[in-house]
Amino acid sequence: MSLTATDYLLWVSGPILLALTGGALLKRRLVCEFPVFFAYVAFHALRSVLFAVYLLYFQHRMSYADYFYAYWTAEAVSIGLGFAVIYEIYRLAFRNYDALRQLGALMFGGGAVVLLAAAVLTAASAPGADAPGIVRAVVLLERSVRVMQCGLLAFLFVLSSFFGLHWRHRLFGIALGFGVFATIELAAVAVRSQMGAAAAAAYSHIGTAAYACGLLTWVCYLLAPEAAPQYAGVVSHSYLSKWNQALLEMLGER
Repeated sequence: MSLTATDYLLWVSGPILLALTGGALLKRRLVCEFPVFFAYVAFHALRSVLFAVYLLYFQHRMSYADYFYAYWTAEAVSIGLGFAVIYEIYRLAFRNYDALRQLGALMFGGGAVVLLAAAVLTAASAPGADAPGIVRAVVLLERSVRVMQCGLLAFLFVLSSFFGLHWRHRLFGIALGFGVFATIELAAVAVRSQMGAAAAAAYSHIGTAAYACGLLTWVCYLLAPEAAPQYAGVVSHSYLSKWNQALLEMLGER
């Protein structure tokens, strides 16, 4: 199969934009503020380098089984980091509201347990060898995290005015990058499931292009000046503090 200029452009854009995202985090000194997000970006940058090395030097020296397990292990790590980034965004969005952060920790902890249990059951119920079960489990986790990323973006859209989170805020930009990629990928998966193998090539291009759009969103938000939080929205900051205190007392009594 011959590769077109579009194929090469999409493949090269990912590592370049990942490097720019990591560089923007370092330039703005945001690594300490977003350590999990930085780990996510660094992991994917390293993964891109290792994949290039594999194509150049180890493609014909590495067995298919070794590549298979290495690929799906990396996918599992990526999904875990993606889930952790979702929680990091939530925690930072409510950094001034201890009760909401505690409630979020309970919700995310419960969600992680449910997702892992579903993945284990999916892998165990797969007939035949272990490999198909692993693939099904990782794909299930990936789809679940993508849905959560879309939900997080919608959540921030709805509640941004309540918590003074301007659309130019970096938290909003990171969530937007994930949301763009996740929304397009989920839509592409739905289309491919209806069209079958005929849409495989288009699905690959759309997924790569959506990933590049998400990365570009991160670069733009991280390099642009950030808007300061403003509490002039639907609910005043004083009322939010009262709600937070009431919820904190309820959690303390639980």
